[in-house]
Order: sequence, then structure tokens, then C-alpha cells
Amino acid sequence: MPDQLTSTDNIDYTQLRDLLEAGQWKDADEETGQVMRKITNRVTAGWIREEDFAQLPCLELKTINDLWTKYSKGHFGFAVQSRIWESVEDDYLRFGDLVGWRLNYRWQPYSDLKFSLNASVGHLPASPFYKSDGAAIGWAATLTSKLEDCYADDF
Repeated sequence: MPDQLTSTDNIDYTQLRDLLEAGQWKDADEETGQVMRKITNRVTAGWIREEDFAQLPCLELKTINDLWTKYSKGHFGFAVQSRIWESVEDDYLRFGDLVGWRLNYRWQPYSDLKFSLNASVGHLPASPFYKSDGAAIGWAATLTSKLEDCYADDF
């Protein structure tokens, strides 16, 4: 089945799809962050605020999630992260531990993340959750709520 690369904001998802299809996880993660900052008008700021996640158009969020889920065979994606978030009952430290963004009680800078299928389930995409300086910012609860709204009965 061909990928749905549709967008309400004239975003071209071809590059993201091609990177994911090739298993170029780091480049795909960076492209995801870039695309999401473009959608939310946060390119100059270099990071996405919580309220920006809440305002993401469902079509954009679903397109990105579906591409990640498909090409990682369910290992990565926002929906995977959201299920993990719900399983830890909104405990952001446990969430960070499980997805591998936090090791030995310390949040990992973006540069120390793992960009392979050997990473923890839900490890990627990570770029939208980090500032341009590599510091983690979070928003798992907001993203989960948005995904539930977007997927309604399917989530």
C-alpha cells in the first residue's frame, strides 16, 4: 500500500519517507524535527513548545507517526511512545528510562541517543522532544492526548 504523504500545510514528506525506508534513523529523526518545527512555525526558535504539540494538525501528526511506525515495523513512532507513556502512568522519569532518553538517572543529550533498531522501543522520534542545544524538553502527556484525539476510535 503506498504511503499517504498528504499534508494540510503543504509539507513534503518524501524526504522523511525515503530516509525511513533506507533505515537512516538519525537523518529521519532530524528531518522529523525540522518538519514539525516548520508546521508549528518554530524553525527559528529551534524547539517545539507544549502548546505547539497541542495545536499540531491531526493529518500532519498521523502522517509522521504512520511513516515511523511502518518503516520501523512498530519499533518507533509517536503511538509507540504514547503507549509507553500510558503504561508508566504519567511518570516522566520512568518513561525516559524505558525509551532510553534517560540513563543512570540522567537525561541524555540528543547527541548521545541511539539511532538504530537496537535502541529501546519508542526511542525515536526524539528530535521534536529536544531543544536545538540538545536538552530534553518532553511533552509526552500532551502528545498522547493529541494522538488520542487524532486517532479517536483507533487509538
